[in-house]
Amino acid sequence: MEKLLKQCSELIINIARELKEKHVPSERATGKEGLFDQFNAANGFSGNNIKTGLQKIAPEIKWSYAEFDVARQSSGDVKGLYWVCDAIDGAVHFLQDFYPWCITLTLMDDQQPLMALIYDAEREELFTVIKGKGALLNGKALTVNHKAVLSDAIVSTVHPTNIPEEMDLVNKTLQSVNHMMPKVFALRLLGPASLQLAYVAAGRIDAFWEYGNDIYDWLAGALLVEEAGGKALIHDSGIIAANKPLYQALRKLL
Repeated sequence: MEKLLKQCSELIINIARELKEKHVPSERATGKEGLFDQFNAANGFSGNNIKTGLQKIAPEIKWSYAEFDVARQSSGDVKGLYWVCDAIDGAVHFLQDFYPWCITLTLMDDQQPLMALIYDAEREELFTVIKGKGALLNGKALTVNHKAVLSDAIVSTVHPTNIPEEMDLVNKTLQSVNHMMPKVFALRLLGPASLQLAYVAAGRIDAFWEYGNDIYDWLAGALLVEEAGGKALIHDSGIIAANKPLYQALRKLL
């Protein structure tokens, strides 16, 4: 598994480098249609090259096409070993040439994550994890922060991407922010969910939650949190991740 992770890491780093150098649009889109066109071009480059590279590394492992189909994500329609990939998590940031964005890759066995990586090309930070063997950042072991009191905690969340179509989740998120802000030391909305989960694993953020059912956004980061000594629960209406004392506090509040 370590050899496979090393090969995958090298592949993702190289694709991210080329993505950053050649595929950030030279001109900003003037409307949503233009932005979607730019997204399809950049995401297609990244996703197709990752898929092709993985087929060479491990041709026996399947590829999940359910990134944009949340119903299929929870149905378990792919069996055995398969890849889950977000070719550009934080795509709006990438297309507008600001930070943060990342690439995520998770190896699944049925619906259980076995191995994952999250690569932040802007900071050259590679978060890696193998189930049962701990979480790493650029090869160094990660551990969640050990704060025990919510009033000391720095927490984060994120609102849905498709705002007009998901106003119920937007309102639920805003209500949770309003509810949490008086109870914590600081609250941030930082963009890609996978990177925020990686930051929980690294102890940079103390807790993260999100409403919705986009499970693929959370798999890599949730495994990182668990292997860094924290607790991550993907449930029917979202995800909660934190160290164990703060996790219990969040479960009562959210």
